[in-house]
Amino acid sequence: MLVWLRLKNLAYQTGQTIYKIKHNLLSNYLIQQLKRPDVHMCLV
Repeated sequence: MLVWLRLKNLAYQTGQTIYKIKHNLLSNYLIQQLKRPDVHMCLV
């Protein structure tokens, strides 16, 4: 609920939709994880 309210406030301040903000946040997170992953994988 708190996350949704925060997204709603950001959307109101920037003039974007909540879904556009969610898409941008997820996209930025995925790009960052591809460049420098937090969880290192060990292939056997």
